[in-house]
Amino acid sequence: MKTITRIIFFLLLSSPFLVLAQQGAAKAAQKPAADCFKEWYTLFRERGAKPVTDGTQEVVITLRNNHDGSSKCYMGKIEVVGGKIKLPLWVQKDDGSYDTFGALGKKLDPGFVSSMSEEELLTVVDGMSTSFRTSDQEFGRLFFYKFIEDKPKALKKAPSPSALIKN
Repeated sequence: MKTITRIIFFLLLSSPFLVLAQQGAAKAAQKPAADCFKEWYTLFRERGAKPVTDGTQEVVITLRNNHDGSSKCYMGKIEVVGGKIKLPLWVQKDDGSYDTFGALGKKLDPGFVSSMSEEELLTVVDGMSTSFRTSDQEFGRLFFYKFIEDKPKALKKAPSPSALIKN
């Protein structure tokens, strides 16, 4: 009987802690995902990029919703000719195969396309495409990640005089 009483007493005392742990896990699950667009954009702004060469190039495709601040990023590839993007844009699937950007149900917003010249729309600057708008009002950008500049080397700090001068 004493053992059962102790177990019940222990459960009563520990139940508030179990509830708090469950609430903490629920809050962690609701935490918004990292903003992958912002991470890529910041990295490219900080480091810059080498000129993108002609050929089929791998890219990170970012799509962001300006209303709620969320973004999604996908792997893809696109052809570059003379420093300009040549459509179609291909999105990579989990199995390594590719499908067109349109397979995501995404299309360029016709009003946005008509507001820019083809030259502006297809330009690559600092390893990034021009920002584009889809028909469902998401904003996208391509990042040519293989062309990003190397991380700058940190300057070596000088040791104290006593460490360098021995006499």
